[in-house]
Amino acid sequence: MALPLRLLHLAQAALSLYAASTSYTAITNLQKYEATTKKLAKWSGTVEEQLQKTRTTQGTGAVTILLSLLTSSTLALIPGSLPRWLLFMASPAVVLVSAVARQYIKGFWANGDGKSVGTRVPLPNMEDYNRAQRATEELLQVLQWLEYSWVGAAFVRGVLAW
Repeated sequence: MALPLRLLHLAQAALSLYAASTSYTAITNLQKYEATTKKLAKWSGTVEEQLQKTRTTQGTGAVTILLSLLTSSTLALIPGSLPRWLLFMASPAVVLVSAVARQYIKGFWANGDGKSVGTRVPLPNMEDYNRAQRATEELLQVLQWLEYSWVGAAFVRGVLAW
């Protein structure tokens, strides 16, 4: 495999590690409110639904990042051990998974318009939640960068047949 493609996959692995750090920040900050939210969920179906959506969106982000990290590391370090069809299908598959995951996360964390995440009003006396919200916004941006990089990798492999 060509050196430029391997370098791209190494950059994707590094970006995935950064995304994992961002995801970890969001999840740990949200977990600080878990016990209180569980108590409230006993009294309100809406709170229970919000808690479940928060968990699933954050989990979706973490799994997507792990997939990107494992795929990029494998393609950068041991591409010769993979079948040719897998080399060509890996990048488009990760693009698809990343795009679906990002839209799912954005659909929950965005405001009612479904587009702007960064305009949520910070909650008073909930600094950790506000940090988690900012980390989730950053995670969405990093997932988008990862998507672009996977599109580029798919293009290079497909068009240039590397």
